[in-house]
Amino acid sequence: MTVVPLPVVRRQVALAVFVRDGAFLVAEIIDPHDGRVYHRPPGGGLEPGETPEQAVRRELQEELGIALTTVRPLAAGAAQGGGHRGPGPARAKAGRAAEPRWGPRQSIDHVWIWKRRELHERAFLFLADPADDPRLARGDCPELVEADGLRFRTLWRPIHAAATPALPPLSPQPLAAALAAL
Repeated sequence: MTVVPLPVVRRQVALAVFVRDGAFLVAEIIDPHDGRVYHRPPGGGLEPGETPEQAVRRELQEELGIALTTVRPLAAGAAQGGGHRGPGPARAKAGRAAEPRWGPRQSIDHVWIWKRRELHERAFLFLADPADDPRLARGDCPELVEADGLRFRTLWRPIHAAATPALPPLSPQPLAAALAAL
């Protein structure tokens, strides 16, 4: 029997981490091809010319109707012994404000399987304030709607999920260690 390798897709994503009462908001995403279930913070892919912060703001507005106020990068490198530190020194372009450059320890590089593809992702992580949305401030779980129309429920996953071993895998998996350090 010949094993056919999965197509490999490389991409960058920006994810928002809302922390409330010892838990963080995740979407329970179900792969439409094989039924695998993952827990993943809301967010999505960077568009050409977009910074990670611009991407996380756009994605949260599109998927959950949340206008983020303040976000701050979540240090992730300690969780995987690597990653990308950032934001680094800003360099202004003519006529524009300086944008921070991302470097080691502000992102998580990881690989996961989704929709019959092997995704090699660099995930930029941002702490966001649940008070930005009344639903999250109350502890509600709003439905997440993807651009392709897929709908996923959200839930508050305990930060210390070792107490709840029946939970689906987290994507990106090293996020658990980064959150445990909070």
